[in-house]
Amino acid sequence: MFRRVLSAAISAALVSSATSARAEVLQPVGNWVLDYRDDQCLATRDYGRPEKPITLGVRPAPNGETYELLVSQPRQGPEFATESKGAVDFGHGSIKAWLLSYGGKISKSNVYQFRVSAADMAQASSSPTVTFKPEGAPNLSFALRSMPALLKGLQDCLSDLQRYWNASGEKDGSIATPAKGDIRSVFTANDYPADAAQRDQQGSSEFLLLIDEKGSVAGCHVLKPSGVPVLDAMGCQVIRRRAKFTPAQGRDGKPIRSTVTTPPVVWRVEG
Repeated sequence: MFRRVLSAAISAALVSSATSARAEVLQPVGNWVLDYRDDQCLATRDYGRPEKPITLGVRPAPNGETYELLVSQPRQGPEFATESKGAVDFGHGSIKAWLLSYGGKISKSNVYQFRVSAADMAQASSSPTVTFKPEGAPNLSFALRSMPALLKGLQDCLSDLQRYWNASGEKDGSIATPAKGDIRSVFTANDYPADAAQRDQQGSSEFLLLIDEKGSVAGCHVLKPSGVPVLDAMGCQVIRRRAKFTPAQGRDGKPIRSTVTTPPVVWRVEG
């Protein structure tokens, strides 16, 4: 696909607040970059210092019902994904959200991943700032600019993504035979994340899969989160690595790209 750049460049200056208890509001040092990828829509923007920026990302689910908000900091994060409580605030009150933190030795970055509903994300259109509140870590606040244009761009990208993967193919007749596969057999007891098991965290997730012409899982997105991000992340990891489908067929009998909604993946601690 391709990239689009939105909005004008903004000054790199920080709004200093040495006497304030609130987190300083980071200002953008570049444009929003809207990346039309084959398997997702992703918007990113750098903040803070140009030589060592903090990156804010926005990634909607392919059905547009939820959004992932990503904060990438230039320091090494945990090698294995960890989760904790947190919140997102667009200036209208805190939105409680579990956050996933990950990084590793190779990336040399620490990424916070929050998930909010589309209704919550709509607040960004008229909000001057967004503040992320990870439990046990300093708050991070970002100035928001050009958000109506960005959200519109993400919606346009989602429309293109849905057409590319023939999301309406079974309704409009372009898909004659749906993709077939069974994900239940790809999971084992060893896949249960240790942190979640120790916390006795359980839940049920559903995923939207992007199946290519060879039957491979080209993309995995959380449709119905379990409420435990590490379980959702592990679910996609296992499915992408092990699942194999018989690809969908078009009206001409040839393989065609398609989407598959999985049955619930249930995570349960036994004993």
